[in-house]
Amino acid sequence: MKRFLAVLVMPLLAVSLASCAGSSGAGADPAGLWGEQAQGSPWLELAEDGMVSGNDGCNRIAGQWSEADGEIRFEQLSSTKMYCPGIDPWLASAVAAQVSGDNMLVLDADNAEVGTLKRGE
Repeated sequence: MKRFLAVLVMPLLAVSLASCAGSSGAGADPAGLWGEQAQGSPWLELAEDGMVSGNDGCNRIAGQWSEADGEIRFEQLSSTKMYCPGIDPWLASAVAAQVSGDNMLVLDADNAEVGTLKRGE
């Protein structure tokens, strides 16, 4: 009986541990919330359907995203153009991003780092 239980439980345990290990590493699904949805904080939400929405801390951002070869590409991004003193609108210059663990490195058109967002909850 013990052997039967071991044969039954071990594969289930292996599958559950594998799914936990892949949840925030390379190859993890980038869809979801990045950053904190708080007043004055930059954030992006990548939807499963390829749409992206967010805020640079002042202005709303919307567009599309896709992923290829480990890089996220933002396309057709648009944003409102309000003036907000003290807010750095770096997120509006996003063209691409790379995910490493729970961090999203945001890149501009020159492939230069403009900021980092942490995976939200």
